[in-house]
Amino acid sequence: MNRSRSLFLSASLVVLLPVASGVLWSAVAAQRSDDGEDSLYKYLSIFSEVFSLARSSYVDETDSDALLGGALEGVTDALDPFSNLVSADALADYEATQALAVRRSGLLLARDRGIAYVVAVEEGSPAAAGGLERGDVVAGVDGADTRGMALWRIEQKLAGAPGQTVALRVLRHGETEERSLTLADFAAPAPRLEEVRGVPLLRLGRLTAETAAAVRPLLVELAAKERDKLAVDLRDLAIGDVDAAYGVGALFATGELGALERRGEVVRHFRSTAEPVWKGELAVLVDGGTLGAAEVLAAILRDAAGGELVGTTTFGWAGERSFLELSGGAKLHLTTAFYCGPDGEPVSGGLEPGVEVNELSRSFGERERSLDELILERGIELLLADGADAARAAA
Repeated sequence: MNRSRSLFLSASLVVLLPVASGVLWSAVAAQRSDDGEDSLYKYLSIFSEVFSLARSSYVDETDSDALLGGALEGVTDALDPFSNLVSADALADYEATQALAVRRSGLLLARDRGIAYVVAVEEGSPAAAGGLERGDVVAGVDGADTRGMALWRIEQKLAGAPGQTVALRVLRHGETEERSLTLADFAAPAPRLEEVRGVPLLRLGRLTAETAAAVRPLLVELAAKERDKLAVDLRDLAIGDVDAAYGVGALFATGELGALERRGEVVRHFRSTAEPVWKGELAVLVDGGTLGAAEVLAAILRDAAGGELVGTTTFGWAGERSFLELSGGAKLHLTTAFYCGPDGEPVSGGLEPGVEVNELSRSFGERERSLDELILERGIELLLADGADAARAAA
């Protein structure tokens, strides 16, 4: 096949695959509608017709496996940003990638409409040292174009040996930039307290099994000093264990903390019967990089501890993924359950902050300041203002 025909075939596949995956996705959606069975068959019929026409009428003979494989990739993309279809011969590589990619790079990626982008960059990580930022589109990795590349294949590059350098081509604000990071096993910062304008600020780092034990003495110290205001920073916190989030939440609240739900049925409850370690006014700083376990913790601090969320809408995904085996040995790794906060609502959509900080909320004099700066400032101001109101009420 000559080069022009190859390019034409590639361009046509770009058109065909979204159509095919869209048809399949519509079929899934139709199952939930009143005319379920009839609609399902209608959409499957359309897909079959598109597939047949492509095979019989395309300028060159098409590869059926490639067409169907691309359509299935499109379906996983439509499910959520973290679903993957993995062939039988790639399962071992996939599982190794899942365990190492974030740990070696500090970079969490997601995919939307076939485009890979940065969800979060861990503090002190190789990705942070390489200048990566949340929202960067990863257009290339080690010289290969990522468009149409399975997300986990990109992550596989980030799961290399310590010392290996990975070259990335990123799009940021419409400009192409070349970035590189040197993989390493790094330690995420431990939980710590800082002071901002006289208000304690708790930074958590990664949420792990040890986080609650590390946070406890910090809160005990605050309670002993009768500090009644605290800002909790959950911005760009996208890596962590949900059990750890409930563990930290139990330091602030008692009673029902949440659940794990699968298709509307509760499969696991999270409760605390212990007295909270610290009670007081809370400002919880969040943004689009607040994801998963951090979103669960944000929901607990808001709904059970009376905290106020300050910042931008969170990412909107705190789920449990499972492997479903397909014929031929391939596996579909997809979200099968969602975690809930104390209000019983699954964290499958972003948490809306009570105090929203975005481009529209900036004053004219704040145009040159970053949203990160403004979110922190608004959170501290909220606590200081509440303190002033309380003092006036007491007087």
